[in-house]
Amino acid sequence: MIPLVVGIDPGKTGAAVALDLHGRPIEWIAADHPDEGYIVKGAKARHYVPTSMALWLAELIGDGPASSRIVLAVVEKQSARPGEGRSSILTLGYGYGLWIGVLAALKIPYRIVPPATWTRSVFGSMPRGSDKKARGVLTAQAQIPDLPLTWGRKTKPHTGLSDAACLALHALDLTGRGAA
Repeated sequence: MIPLVVGIDPGKTGAAVALDLHGRPIEWIAADHPDEGYIVKGAKARHYVPTSMALWLAELIGDGPASSRIVLAVVEKQSARPGEGRSSILTLGYGYGLWIGVLAALKIPYRIVPPATWTRSVFGSMPRGSDKKARGVLTAQAQIPDLPLTWGRKTKPHTGLSDAACLALHALDLTGRGAA
């Protein structure tokens, strides 16, 4: 079994990316991917599908103990922003809690990191003038070129997927097994 790290951006347009310890992408899942996502669009809203989240991680683990396959999962800490409605804050917390619960239930070691921590680690000396999403896309494209940030008719890179990839790169840093 190849040891892995996992980065998770738990938002409604988030994603999760598994990298081997050399920084190569092994698997990924995007919340809003039309075939394999963990969000389902209903009549008026989107709904998380916890089973999809759990199955994706369980398949990564395989038959052995979780910690022997997934060395570390890093989850972006979520927080409310001024001006967000109560409903969106509840949804944000719900998805975040689902990922944490699934990781705990599967006994996968994880860390919760604030955005400022992982961006400082992954972006390094990249100019702060550009926004976080653009820096995430550029970093993911440069360091993990085999990870598809678009699919189907999409032409704009999926920022949740690029953030999850950057979170996985931060997990590599935390384990001391960085790709470079």
